[in-house]
This record gives sequence, C-alpha cells and structure tokens, in this order.
Amino acid sequence: MPQKRRPARLWLRPDTGTWFIKDGGQRIGTDCSEAEVGRAQEKLAEYIASKYRPQRSSRSAEVSVGDVLMVYLEEKCPSTARPKETESMIGRLNDFFGDMLLTEIKGQTCREFAFDRGNLGGARRDLEVLRAAINYYHAENTLDMVPKVTLPEKGMPRQKWLTRQEVARLLRAARNEKQCGHLVRLIMIGLYTGTRLSAVLNLQWMPNTTAGHIDLDRGVIYRRAEGERVAHNKRRTPVKVPPRLLRFLRYWHKADTALDSEGRPITLRYVVTYAGEKIVKPHKAFRTVRDAAGFGDDVTPHVLRHTRATWLAQAGVDTEQAAASLGLTSEEFERTYAHASPDFQSQAANAF
Repeated sequence: MPQKRRPARLWLRPDTGTWFIKDGGQRIGTDCSEAEVGRAQEKLAEYIASKYRPQRSSRSAEVSVGDVLMVYLEEKCPSTARPKETESMIGRLNDFFGDMLLTEIKGQTCREFAFDRGNLGGARRDLEVLRAAINYYHAENTLDMVPKVTLPEKGMPRQKWLTRQEVARLLRAARNEKQCGHLVRLIMIGLYTGTRLSAVLNLQWMPNTTAGHIDLDRGVIYRRAEGERVAHNKRRTPVKVPPRLLRFLRYWHKADTALDSEGRPITLRYVVTYAGEKIVKPHKAFRTVRDAAGFGDDVTPHVLRHTRATWLAQAGVDTEQAAASLGLTSEEFERTYAHASPDFQSQAANAF
C-alpha cells in the first residue's frame, strides 16, 4: 500500500540555516533565517492557501487536520482580530498536526504538541485556534465525531508590579540611556492608562480607521479605531486620561507639530515614535532601559499595565470603574487585583 503523502511543512536547511517549504519532492525557499520562524510560518500558510483545495466531508476518519486548518485559514482567519497572528498559529499547528486525521487528535497528541512547542502559554493559544478551526469545520460540514482538543492549564496571572520609586528609576534610565528617550512616552502612557503595548504603539494623534487615537480636548484615549475588531479577551475600551499625563500629552503633541512651507501645521501620525517613525518592536530598547535601572527579566512592558491595576486597587477605586479603565470585566479585576485593596477581606478578617 503506498504511503500517504504528507502535507506541505517547514524544513530548516542545515547547511544554509534558512527555512524551506517541503512539499513532496519540492523544496521552496522562504528567504527566512532560522530566527525568523514566525515569518516562515506565514509563508507556509500562504503557500498552502495558494496550492491546496481542502477536502470536505462529514466523516472525521477521512478528514485531515491540515484540511480543517486550511478551511479556517481561508474562510475565518481574515475576519479574526489578529489575522497575522492567527496565520502564524495555523502554520505551527499544520507543521505538527497537518498529516493527522481528525480521529487521531487525542489528549496525548495535544500534550506532545505542547511539549514540542516548548511554551505552555503559547501552546494553549495555538490549541485554542485548533479547537476553533475544528468547531468551524463542524458547523459547516456536520462531523460525525468532533475530537476534543486538550489544552494545557492556564498559567498563574503575573503579579509583578512596580512601586512609584521603581517607576521613577525606569523613567530616569529611559531619559539617560542613549537612543532610548522615546520609551518615556511608552512607559508613561502604559503606566497612567494601563493600555496594552500593541495599542500604545499604534496610538495616533488624530482619529483614523486603523487604530486608536488621543482626543486632547476631551482628555480621552480611544484605544481602538471605529469598527475595529478585537479579541474578546483584549478589550480596548476608552480611558479617561489622568491630568498629570494629559499635560505631557499636550506637550508632546506640540513637539510633534511643525509648520509646512505654506504655514500649515503638520503633526506626526503616531504618538510613540523613533526619529519620527512608528516603532514596531521596542523590546531591545526596553531591555536596555530595564538593565540600566537594575531590574530583572520579569519587568516587561506589560508590567506597566499590572502596575496601574495594582495602584488602582490600592487606592480603593471602585471596582467597576477600575476594571472599565483597563478593559477588564469587574470579575477579572477582582480575581487578579482585589488582594491589593486596603479593604481586602477586612470584614471577614474582623468577623470574630
């Protein structure tokens, strides 16, 4: 009996250290180095989408996981909150599960994927996409057996937050370190509004159709564009700007504005920039500032969000308002940050 043909997958060519797409006897170059795994996975997803027509059947024993992922990639992925990230996840899933039939998805194979992925949090997010793809295929084709996707347990919420003295150290390092001054804006916006890193980097001075913007007149940051789709667990609600930050924002807006040859004011598009250009990945500069301030690897840009949430809880701010300003539900805020409140379990502690 002839061996079943394996689906297209990534292959790292050892002599060149670059990623290729293996498809039967073909080797298709991606021009991606070993470190550019994400981009290589996107190219694999694009290649698969352009070449293959997925099989559609209601019998799980006849349908490969690769076909299921292909249907999801073509029909659902473009409308997700983060299409590029979803493409990368589908590429990783296809590389591991692609040649399996749906009936071969077991708890053990999911655990093997998580081990192979090497990151339980990342594996969980990838497997959530696999589950969504299977459910979508089932809704379209009515499978006779829907396999259960076993997810790794959720990690514990990060508890790291900074004191006001530690924030001062971080800001001082950002000002003093060469070529890191642009991080002052990122740190202050992240700290005073709790806005996630990606939303801060995309924040613009004017209303637009692609990302959030700052309304200096009303003192409000709108963290997403009109009609923009966001993941259900990454809410981007508007946030009222604290007066201290608003003064800085007005100063920065003035600094970003110049007159053109006809005397008309022209303002840079993005709020956080380097040499006038949008910042894509600030992590290297942030590590430089973090090291200069004497912090360890547990201080990341996301810690700024945790810091604001903790400070709100410590100040006894109403849970509903605090949660809304962070884009969380009241339940999520209480579960993660209520312990920092000065009134935490006070009635229970003093009951007898």
